Amino acid sequence: MKNAKTIQQIKPISSYSSVHPWFSLLFRFRTAKKGWKLVYTVLWDFFILQTLQKFKITKRPVIFVDTDLDEKIPFDPSKVKTYINFIPYFLKPTVMLTKRMGYKNASPYLNEYLDFISKMYKNAATIYRFCMTTTNRPNYKVGKEFKTIHAADPHLLCVPSLHVTIAAGTYAWFKNFFKLNLLDKNETNFYENELLQEGIKITESVLFVKQHSVNCIPIALYMLSSTMNKNFFSVHDADFFMSSLFENTPEIQPEVKKEIQEYFKYMYERSFLEHIYENKWQDCIKNWLIEHARNTNQNPEVLEKRL
Repeated sequence: MKNAKTIQQIKPISSYSSVHPWFSLLFRFRTAKKGWKLVYTVLWDFFILQTLQKFKITKRPVIFVDTDLDEKIPFDPSKVKTYINFIPYFLKPTVMLTKRMGYKNASPYLNEYLDFISKMYKNAATIYRFCMTTTNRPNYKVGKEFKTIHAADPHLLCVPSLHVTIAAGTYAWFKNFFKLNLLDKNETNFYENELLQEGIKITESVLFVKQHSVNCIPIALYMLSSTMNKNFFSVHDADFFMSSLFENTPEIQPEVKKEIQEYFKYMYERSFLEHIYENKWQDCIKNWLIEHARNTNQNPEVLEKRL
């Protein structure tokens, strides 16, 4: 057995290329099928889905999901680079696996991971097709990042947040993968913590740049828990993840942090418990959307007819 790596010998996932996966996953035989499936799913179930709505080709109901609590979270443009880092965040670990295991040995796990990401997009789209959701985001277009966001994202797919689902899901997937003990233990501990910390920052950023509301986060985590096996991202895992949010954010006052975390846990537990009595995991989200529309005078009757 090789000697365990020291921290200084471990190459952080963040240092790997974010361009490499587009070639290695899409144009190499063992992963091309799953890679292109993911590309198709993202295009069809995210970009095209809301673009058709933007140009009024489809006419699904759209409701705002902001709350008074969102107003207590400051708009912080400096967080946009973290928000934009979402795609490199879930792609770079595939390079790490390829480098550490070799492409042939890593390919079965890469395919499983790509299937997982595709599944999350498809799952979220079942809610988006029922009801699209948005927030009152600032018309702030300073810098290339915000210009790109406003140009590429019609901002109609807030609940559940895919940023959050995949940030937490990437961390959870690799945490489970590391249990196979295929890599050095020091490495896996380092990578697991790195993915957690970056996943937390990405999740926080969706509120700081006003791309989502406080409702989008717990519902996204509920979707992750309820659509995977019970050990993948358990209630305990969700509680730990939510409790880790805003621990190191001086921009938010301590009493507001407490209020936010209590709201997260309430929404997650409400969804999870209601799911026990529903036929499908989507039902409790749809019920909440109708309730929110009713409480905010946003034509709940339209949504009720779509059940």
